[in-house]
Amino acid sequence: MIAEIAIGALLAMAGFGALAPVSGHVPGMARVWLSIPTGVAMYMIAALCLVLLTGTLSPLIALSVALGLGIVAMGIAARSQRLSPRDVRRVGIALGVVTLTVFVSRVVHLTRLSPDSLRYLLAATDLVRPNALEEMHTADLLIRQIGLPSLHSFYPNVDRDYLASIAPLFGVSGIGLFTWLTWQATSGSSRRRRLLMVGAAVTFVGTSNRLVYDSFYINTHIQMAVYLLIAVAGSWWAVSREKSGWAWPAGLALAGALLLRPEAPLVVAIILVTVAASRASWSVRAMVSIPPVFVTGIWYGIALWQNANSGDRVSLTAPVFGSLLAVSMAAMAVAVGGLRRARPVAAWFDRIGLGGIGLLLAVFAVNNRDVVADSIVATFRNLTYDGAWLLTWVGALGLLGVALTVHRVPDGRLWTVPIVGFGLLYWLLPLLREGAWRVGAGDSGNRILAHILAVVVVFLVLTAARPTEIPGRAEA
Repeated sequence: MIAEIAIGALLAMAGFGALAPVSGHVPGMARVWLSIPTGVAMYMIAALCLVLLTGTLSPLIALSVALGLGIVAMGIAARSQRLSPRDVRRVGIALGVVTLTVFVSRVVHLTRLSPDSLRYLLAATDLVRPNALEEMHTADLLIRQIGLPSLHSFYPNVDRDYLASIAPLFGVSGIGLFTWLTWQATSGSSRRRRLLMVGAAVTFVGTSNRLVYDSFYINTHIQMAVYLLIAVAGSWWAVSREKSGWAWPAGLALAGALLLRPEAPLVVAIILVTVAASRASWSVRAMVSIPPVFVTGIWYGIALWQNANSGDRVSLTAPVFGSLLAVSMAAMAVAVGGLRRARPVAAWFDRIGLGGIGLLLAVFAVNNRDVVADSIVATFRNLTYDGAWLLTWVGALGLLGVALTVHRVPDGRLWTVPIVGFGLLYWLLPLLREGAWRVGAGDSGNRILAHILAVVVVFLVLTAARPTEIPGRAEA
């Protein structure tokens, strides 16, 4: 247990240190909740680079690299007087949260395992072998990626075959950040109204059956949910409140997501195109796009291209080439959108992107009507009974339909485009894999709905707030 607490603490310190240079824009308690996801993203990127350079993963070296980068960033911030004495207390809070979470997750055996979980753990054992990427089964390399396996590769140090605390740490960080975001989103309201709105939102998300399950499940869903919340909320905060520092955790979140899920490049591309069409400054565009472009280049452009079957087949639906192209084109759109002369056209990039996904969906749907029909039936059954969501999505979708129509959120397309884009992508994915979503809580189509839930609820809170309550309204 001591070793697992130490691993979590060092990840948190790496993340908190990496956020020190943007402490002027990202408040202290936000950095507390961002520390674990940010530190984990840095660790996964370091692990990827180490595997490419040496052929194998030494998790302790990768952790040392991530921690070293965090310390360097904190030193730079200290020299420029961007740190305050209160940051020592905030580090203490972050470490306290980590210690308590690891302790509970080790003592109370709530870890959930499935056949998919075992594939992730098998990949973790492959990563620490010589020629790690060649050792991994091609299907696992493409589907499981190396993000979560790289975290569980600490298993020899913790006297278990896995780290019981990884999912709980993301669950606690996610609900903490969600609470902070919704509290800030209603900052102009009376205290009573704030407490009611935030309490209702936190209760809704915190008691969602699937999200609670995912917080103890060895898989990538709670991590994706937290990273998408950071990416969307961070991008919006950076643009709407002109706090460009928020773009840094948002960019790292996108980079981390790319190492977790096979569909992540398409989700990342949607968010990048949304930023491209916004009024984001050059600094925001750079911080949001450079981390995912870097990871895409070395993961899809080098590692998977060389080691995954069909990676070099030039096709939009090829797992590697299509992903590489999607992120690259979205990043180019982000750069073009920063050019003053291109702004009139760039302002339509997000709508063009949604139109492109919609067109692709229509073309595939015409040729695969059975897949569409079966997916509709499975989705309806999963959302109403079989998917273990209880009434979560029944309530959320009804409110979302109204919110998308009546919202007055400044720079609201930074919320609505990712939400609508994820919805289109949800229906496109079974067509790309040529297999319909299935009935049952364990189906991948049902499980990925957890990724966007927190984003949807924060948007609902912003929509419910009065115009004068919404942060950034004056700047819109």
